[in-house]
Amino acid sequence: MYTHRKNFWRTHGFTCLTGLLLLFALKLYYSRTDCDGLLWILAPTAWWIHTLSGISFEYLPHAGYVNHSFRFVIAASCSGIQFWIVSTALLLFSFLPRIRGQKEGLGWLGISFTVSYIFTILVNGFRILLSLYLPLYLSDIHKYHHLSRWITPERLHTMIGIAVYFGSLLVLFFVIEAMFQGTDHSFSYLLLKQNPLLTTHMRWLLPAFWYFAVVLGLPLLNRAYQHNRQSFTEYALTILSVCLPMSLLFWLVSKAFIWKKRS
Repeated sequence: MYTHRKNFWRTHGFTCLTGLLLLFALKLYYSRTDCDGLLWILAPTAWWIHTLSGISFEYLPHAGYVNHSFRFVIAASCSGIQFWIVSTALLLFSFLPRIRGQKEGLGWLGISFTVSYIFTILVNGFRILLSLYLPLYLSDIHKYHHLSRWITPERLHTMIGIAVYFGSLLVLFFVIEAMFQGTDHSFSYLLLKQNPLLTTHMRWLLPAFWYFAVVLGLPLLNRAYQHNRQSFTEYALTILSVCLPMSLLFWLVSKAFIWKKRS
C-alpha cells in the first residue's frame, strides 16, 4: 500500500501513461476502421456464439458476420471494443496501486488488456445471444400498445447491451477485488478511506465511474453528441434507467452480505 502519492507516480507513472495512450489509440482505431479491420475480435465472437448455441454466421466483407435466419449481423458496432476499453481501464487503474514494483505494474498492464479481451468476447457472445432470443420471448409485447410504443426493438437491443455489459463489469470488479485478498488492499479501499462521504458499501462506484466515463464522458468531451442530440439524450437516459437500479441492487446485496458477515 502506498503511503504517499509521489511513491505511486514514481513507480507507476509510466505504466499509467502507457495505458492511457493504448486505450486512446484503441478508441481512435475503432472509430476509423470497419469490420475487415476488426476480424481479430469479431471472428472469435462469432465462433463463441456458434459454440454456445450452434448458430452459424457467414462473413461478408465490409459488412460483418451474418446469420440470415435471424436477420442478424455482427458488425463493427457489435464488436465490444468499447466494453474492452472500459473493462481494461477498470482493471488497470483500480488495482494498479496494489502493485508495488514497476515491472510488476507493466505486467499488470498486459494482464489487464489480455483478461479484458477474453472477458469481452465471452460477455459479448452472451449479449448477442440474449439479443437474438429475448425478443422472441417478448413477441407478445405488441398486445400492450402503450408499452410497445416505448420498448421498440432498437431500444430493447440497447437496454440488453447496457444491462449485460454493466452487470458483467460489476462482477469482474468484485471477482478481481476478491483475488487481491480483501478490500484493505484494493484501490477502492484507498479511495473510500480518503473520502469520508463514501462508504465501503458503495464499491460499485468504481465500475460505474469507468463505465459512465467511457460511454458518456468521452462523447461529451469530443462533442460527438452534437451530431444527434436527441438520440444521445435518449441513450443517456436509457443508460441511467438501467444502471441506477442495477447499482442499487448490488448495493443492497453488498450491504446484506456485510451485515450477515458481521453478525
